[in-house]
Amino acid sequence: MARFPLYIDIENKKTLIVGGGRVALRKAEILAGFGADICVISPKICDGLRLLEKKGRLCCEQKPLNSGEFDRLNSAFMVICATDDRQLNHEIACYCCKRHIWVNCADSETDSSFLFPSVVRRNEIVIGISSSGGVPALTRHLRQMIERAVPEWYGDLEQSIRDRRDALKQSGLNREEKREKLRQMIEDEERRRSEW
Repeated sequence: MARFPLYIDIENKKTLIVGGGRVALRKAEILAGFGADICVISPKICDGLRLLEKKGRLCCEQKPLNSGEFDRLNSAFMVICATDDRQLNHEIACYCCKRHIWVNCADSETDSSFLFPSVVRRNEIVIGISSSGGVPALTRHLRQMIERAVPEWYGDLEQSIRDRRDALKQSGLNREEKREKLRQMIEDEERRRSEW
């Protein structure tokens, strides 16, 4: 069944990532870009996660998370299960689900209360792509297509149009005239930037 896309504010929200490999790194990089307060717990921590720690983007605890320590998950807004131990991931996910803690299990969409989308970001423009866990290769392919179709400058364009939209709200134009004016602004800016 398809999952509903939900955009939420995770800035400064406590996020625990259990696992210290490449999957944990990929998810940590995305979450850090949205300002999450990230702690990685794993007996092994990859170099990429250590680099993010040095940059102050997250903290790492190099130790296993045993079932007797699951109560520390209670303070988390979100938990990412990214270990190479399916049973441990399952146990953590079940613990979180029973306590209504958002949980994503990297190896099981059925154990997850939310799916982690593939993300294309252009400043404030955020595009999430998901196949509801069914075909990750297709999701990656679509992300690459969208990255090519939506150049980086769309982030600047959004800010420019946002500023003008605020001024337009104060004008005496009716709703339809405002919409038409915004559409025209967007098309003009797209044309100008694509000529560069």
